Amino acid sequence: MKKISIILFFLGLSLIIAGAAWIGADSIFKSVFSIGLDRLLLLCLWQLLIIVVLSWAWHCICPELGIIRLFWARNLREAAATCLPFSQIGGIVLGVRAVCFKGYRYIKNPPTLSTAQGISSNIVDITTETLGQVVFIIIGITILLVGGYHTQLQDIHLLGAQINLKWFIIFGVLLLIFGLVPFIWTQRQGNLFFRKIVNGLSSNIAQQWSGKIVSSADSLQEALDQIWAHPKRVVYSCTIHFIGWVGSGIGTWMCYHFLGTNITLLEAITIEALVCVVLSIGFLVPASVGIQEGAYVIIGTIFGIDPSLSFGLSILRRARDLIIGIPTLLLWQIGEIRYLRQNPQKDTELNITSN
Repeated sequence: MKKISIILFFLGLSLIIAGAAWIGADSIFKSVFSIGLDRLLLLCLWQLLIIVVLSWAWHCICPELGIIRLFWARNLREAAATCLPFSQIGGIVLGVRAVCFKGYRYIKNPPTLSTAQGISSNIVDITTETLGQVVFIIIGITILLVGGYHTQLQDIHLLGAQINLKWFIIFGVLLLIFGLVPFIWTQRQGNLFFRKIVNGLSSNIAQQWSGKIVSSADSLQEALDQIWAHPKRVVYSCTIHFIGWVGSGIGTWMCYHFLGTNITLLEAITIEALVCVVLSIGFLVPASVGIQEGAYVIIGTIFGIDPSLSFGLSILRRARDLIIGIPTLLLWQIGEIRYLRQNPQKDTELNITSN
């Protein structure tokens, strides 16, 4: 998986270079530098506000963890996913570490804090975020169809028939929705399924190891059950995540406005929703390198936006992520080093049954 991610990263980087050469690097950077440092910082502040909203959504499902801890964990999860050559899974791992970390100087630890709690809260938060994203995407597709923008989508030939790309977009959303069903089911009933697998392999697993695996699964399943036992909290989290996605659409509208493109807020939300579909498909590509740029350029042309401006928007988005993400990663490293120096004998490896 690691080798695949590295290959996809360099393929995406090659796509960025080729795209910049095809569109014209001069026009791209001219549009980017035209917005000024003050507007770039405003985009960063808007993104931080969105992260606060997303942290609030996370806090709804796990109120005992504290909003400050979850803001930091969410920020670190985003920083790892957007600034490091990892897939989204790498960001989730750091998110779990940030939730379970007990060495914060100014953040109080809750009475009960376990790795199982950190993993389960990350899993359910990602689930509610995806549910909110699905609603956001459906609204974007509705605007695409009602507004007549789908007529700009190209037809492709498949098995002798011409099929409009809008049907592939709709099909992708349906796959995303149906993919959530087993994902949620696994969180609710996964322990029984996991036990059956372990029992089936028990002849090939040492007894002490199989016992630890089942015990770890029990701890994780118990933590998941505690979260799903409060459905109202889950609904609130989905709703707030949806608000966060709308905020991302507003951020896209701000970027285009700063670049000199006059599009409506609904058009910007539609663009962001369709880009979300593409990024979800290419989640294995670290930091969505190349995927993000191509998505903004292709989808932007549907709304009559010059490719250089859409490419410039993607560069602004990456600049925003770096401005926020690099200090976050540096602070995380400093905190980890300080904690290891103060606790040289402390076992800091993730252990679901610990604490």
